[in-house]
Amino acid sequence: MCVHGCPRVPDHGGVRFCLHCADFINIENFPSGTRRYLCKQHMWKAIGQHAKAKMLTNPRKRALNKVWGRAYDDSRKFKQLRIDLKQAEIDRLFTANVVDEVTENVSLYEKLANENAVVPVDPTKVLCKSNSAIVACRTRKLLIKQWKLFGKDEYCRLFKKEQTYSSMHPIEDLSESPGLPADNYTIHLTEPHIEML
Repeated sequence: MCVHGCPRVPDHGGVRFCLHCADFINIENFPSGTRRYLCKQHMWKAIGQHAKAKMLTNPRKRALNKVWGRAYDDSRKFKQLRIDLKQAEIDRLFTANVVDEVTENVSLYEKLANENAVVPVDPTKVLCKSNSAIVACRTRKLLIKQWKLFGKDEYCRLFKKEQTYSSMHPIEDLSESPGLPADNYTIHLTEPHIEML
């Protein structure tokens, strides 16, 4: 039996019955995981929209969603189809040094999310915990421009330069990352921390 009390019917010919559409539709239009009898579109309308709206009332979760969404959008610019970085992993980096106090109706956490972004150390690989760093939004724009115009080597060279001269905060120690080309100086990554802006 499904959650709606319907008998469990095997999927035949790559289709499944959607209760809302009242029709058999392609199995790819259903969420993965637990078998459901609402397609992705109607599952989003029935559950997803309400859950997201509730989540976004929390300033901290809204900020994390913003940083994660920016990283996801950037992944298309790096020709990646997905990212393997969870909001909880971004959260651990920020919460190491940020107390979520609200001052003048603006969360410090949200302020940091507006001024910082997550970028890959190696732009040719999927953004994940071991291939990511927190940078200022200004630096993010420069890195993306460098990637589009000159490719990986120049992106990595600028990444190293900005690492030396600006406050970039890695999620993990990435000094052994194969994505950084060797040259006459090495990258020195500090312990994760966020400077209060």
